[in-house]
Amino acid sequence: MPRLITSLIFTFTIFGINQTGIHGQTNSTTIVPKGPVVLDLPASTRSMAMGNAFQLADPTSDVLFYNPSLLSGPTTFEMARQTFGHNSSLTQMSAKTEWWKGGIGIGIQSLTYADDFNYSLPSIVTQSEYELFQDGRNRISESVATAGYSMSLAGIDWGISTKAIEQGAGGSRNQSFAFDFGGSGQLGIFTFGLAHQNLGRKLRIGNSQMTLKNRTTLGAAFNDWILGPLDVGGSAALSKNSDGSVTQSIGGEISWWPVVGRTFTARFGVRNNEQEFRSAVLTFGIAFRGDAFGLDYASNEIEGAGHSHRLSISWRQ
Repeated sequence: MPRLITSLIFTFTIFGINQTGIHGQTNSTTIVPKGPVVLDLPASTRSMAMGNAFQLADPTSDVLFYNPSLLSGPTTFEMARQTFGHNSSLTQMSAKTEWWKGGIGIGIQSLTYADDFNYSLPSIVTQSEYELFQDGRNRISESVATAGYSMSLAGIDWGISTKAIEQGAGGSRNQSFAFDFGGSGQLGIFTFGLAHQNLGRKLRIGNSQMTLKNRTTLGAAFNDWILGPLDVGGSAALSKNSDGSVTQSIGGEISWWPVVGRTFTARFGVRNNEQEFRSAVLTFGIAFRGDAFGLDYASNEIEGAGHSHRLSISWRQ
């Protein structure tokens, strides 16, 4: 019973924070853009292939960008690069390890894209994932540096992370800081997680400003369900965003190991946000793991925009 009460308090607290932000925006007479877009992109090759529903039952270091409560466990490291057509790219690195009766993780994300803006009047640049495929005269950079810690308390894994966010446009730069926090637990073969992300102050350049796009995500996943010679896993997530939109994500993966320590995996999924995309985004990917080394690939096509590809290498102790 104490665990149930703790879980309920945590759930209502997070949703209360999210709803407060939404109501505050509704009552405001000034519409402030939300972003930056780097906070809204898939932050894991495996997750991207599975509709951007993170595999909570088998977390790697990039869990730092989804739910910091799952940083405990094996030491892992990952590097990835994602392209959006020919004009934009995202580079990412992350690592996690056990530390001080819990887990610690660090990560860096760096996004560059093209846009048309007035150099003589520096201002915040707002962009969507759809618009990353477009060309422009000028280059914009966005970066995020994140550090997090997690520990187990009262039968639930808890985590918090802090991030430094920067946007650079036309020689002008500005930074902001934000927090993520989350909790997770296991029920039978399923791992459940709840996280609230990007709670922080606005980004400002010149006389313009941008509110950080925060979101609350509820996710569930299972892994290593044996089906004959195959291992099957799946994950699903539902996110309520501060702009009022809802993102639904679901995906699955099927693994086969012809030799012990050599595993081949196929992944697939669907991601949908009616406010952001014209239609649901279908995703797929493949992966190979040889002992501690891993190689992952993911791809999706956004209708009316183009194809996005992501490749990562990883190491797991």
